[in-house]
Amino acid sequence: MKSKTKHRLTLLAIVLLMLFLPTPILANEAIQTGDNPNSSEVSVKDQMTINTLSELPDVDNNGNINQQIVIIYKNSSSFNVSSLSLSTTDIASGETVSDRVDLLEVKSDVNIDEFIKTINENPNVLVADRNSMLRTYSLPDDPYVTDGKAWQFVSIGADKTWDQVSNSETIGVAVLDTGLNTNHPDLVGRIISGYDYVTKSTDITDQDGHGTLVSGFVAAAANNGIGLSGVAGTANVKIAPYRVGTKGLTVANICAALMDAADRSEIKVINMSYGGYDYNNSEAAAIQYAKDRGKILVASAGNEGEPTDPETGLSSYPASYDGVISVAATTRFNDRASFSQYNNMVDLAAPGENVYTTSLTGGYTQDSGTSFSSPIVAGACGVLLAANGSLNASDVEAALTTTALDLGDPGKDDYFGYGLIQLDQALQKVITDKPLTALYKTHIQNLGWEPDFKRNGELSGTAGLGYRLEAIKITLDNPGYDVGVSYRTHIQDIGWQDWRNNDELSGTSGEGRRLEAIQIKLTGADADQFDIYYRTHVENQGWLGWAGADEQSGTAGYGYRLESIQIMVVPKGTPFDSSGDSFITNPL
Repeated sequence: MKSKTKHRLTLLAIVLLMLFLPTPILANEAIQTGDNPNSSEVSVKDQMTINTLSELPDVDNNGNINQQIVIIYKNSSSFNVSSLSLSTTDIASGETVSDRVDLLEVKSDVNIDEFIKTINENPNVLVADRNSMLRTYSLPDDPYVTDGKAWQFVSIGADKTWDQVSNSETIGVAVLDTGLNTNHPDLVGRIISGYDYVTKSTDITDQDGHGTLVSGFVAAAANNGIGLSGVAGTANVKIAPYRVGTKGLTVANICAALMDAADRSEIKVINMSYGGYDYNNSEAAAIQYAKDRGKILVASAGNEGEPTDPETGLSSYPASYDGVISVAATTRFNDRASFSQYNNMVDLAAPGENVYTTSLTGGYTQDSGTSFSSPIVAGACGVLLAANGSLNASDVEAALTTTALDLGDPGKDDYFGYGLIQLDQALQKVITDKPLTALYKTHIQNLGWEPDFKRNGELSGTAGLGYRLEAIKITLDNPGYDVGVSYRTHIQDIGWQDWRNNDELSGTSGEGRRLEAIQIKLTGADADQFDIYYRTHVENQGWLGWAGADEQSGTAGYGYRLESIQIMVVPKGTPFDSSGDSFITNPL
C-alpha cells in the first residue's frame, strides 16, 4: 500500500507542476525554439491593432526612409488611422504630420510595395506612396542693388517695377524650404505666418540657411537703405515660411505644407526650391490639390545639367509635375548657367549664377543654383497678382511666357523654356489687361461713413430705408492709366459745390444737410478710352436712369434727397443701357 500511495503522490506532483508552470516561460521557449510561431501564446503586444498613431513611437528622422510611407487622406477625420486596420505586426513607428497627412514606417520584413497597394485600396485614402528625401538646389560656395552686386534685379526689369505696385491686400508666397531667419533686418515686416513641420511649431527656425537665401529673392524689403531688394519691391507681397526639412526635405512634410498652403486664401504662390528624380504619387497628389485651388506653383529645374552628371537632361520633380512652372538658371550675360538642368518641361529662366541675397547670419551672401532662379519667378508672380487681383494662375504664367526674352533656339527650348522673364513688360501687360474700376463710398445720415469702398456697380448707401446721403468720396483703381475722376454734389439749402478730385470729400458730414444731386466726369490723357455711368436712388422716387459723363443725376432744389448711388467705369464703346431720366427737373 505504501508503494502505491507513493506512486500516486508522485503522479499528482507532476500534474500540479505542469499546471502551475509560469506561462511566460513556455511562451518564451516557444519563440526561442521556433516552435508553434502562430500560437496564441505569442505576445498580444506584437499583434496590437493601431487606432491612433499616438500609440506608436515617432518615426526616426535618421531611420530607414526606404521603409517609410506617406499617406494623404481624402478628408480630415479622427477615424482615418483606425480605418486602415493597421497592426504592430507590420508597423514599427508612425506620426501625424498634419490633419490630412500621416507617415508610417513598416518593419523590415514587410513588402512595402504590396503594403502601399493595399493602403491605396482604402476608400478614405487619396493616395499613398513611399517617403523620400529631396535636396535643395543651391551650389556650395539696397547698397547691393545700387552697386550692381544684386545684378539679377536689373536683369529681369525689376529695377523699373519695384515702386510701381501698391496693393492693400497681402499677396502671400509660401516658401517650402529649410525655414527662415525671421529676424533678418531685410525681411522683418515682410513675413506672414508659416509652420515648422520639423519641430511641429509656428516658431520657424532655419538651421541650414537655404530657406533664408531663397526668401530674400522674393521679398527682401525695398527702399529701406540696407542690403538689397526682393523682386516684390514695395508691393505688398510677403513670405509664408514652411520648414519641411534641414539638409534634406522629406516628402511627408512637403505634402503637409503644400496642402496647408493650398487651403489659405492669402497665399497665392508656392515656391519649391528643391527636387529629385523620382515621380512620387503622394507629392503629385499634393501638387494637384494646390493647383485645383488656384495656386501658382513654381519650382527649380535642377542643378544636374553638367555634361558629366549622370542625371543630366532628366526630368526633375516637383518642377516637372503638370501645373508647375519649371525655372532654369541664367548667368549675368544671359547665358545658360552650366549647372542648369534642361528638359522639355522647362518653362522659364531667371538669374541663378553668383546672385546676391539675404543670409542666415543676418547679412548678405552670393550663391548659385536654380534654387534662386525659382523664387525670382515666384516673386514676379506675386507682383503681377498684386497689380491685378483678377488674374488666375494661367493668366500669370501667360504674362511671363509671352513677354520673356527669348534665349537659345527660337521659341520654347529645353534650356531656357520661353526665355528670361522680363517683369517690367509682364507688369505692363497685366495692367493693360486690367479694367479701370470706380471706387466710392458715402457718408450716410445717422450711420456715418461706410467702412469700405464699393466697386464698379455695387450699391453705396441705403435704398428705401429713410437714410439720406450726406457726402461722397470717389477714386479709381488705376492700373497704370493716366485717368482721374472729378465730381461735384448739390447740397440741401446750399446748392452745387465746387468740383472735387480723386478721393476728396464732396458734400458735408454730420451737419444734417443731404445730397440732392451729383455730377461726375473722367479726366486725364487716357480718359477717352473709358466711359463712366452712374445712377442715384432718390427719396420717394426710387432709382433714376443712368447718367453719362458730366451729366447730372438726382434732383436739385425740390427737397428730394439721394439715398444711394451706383457707379460704373467701362471701356469706351461698351454697350450700356442709359435710357430713362437721370435728373428730375419737376418732380411734382
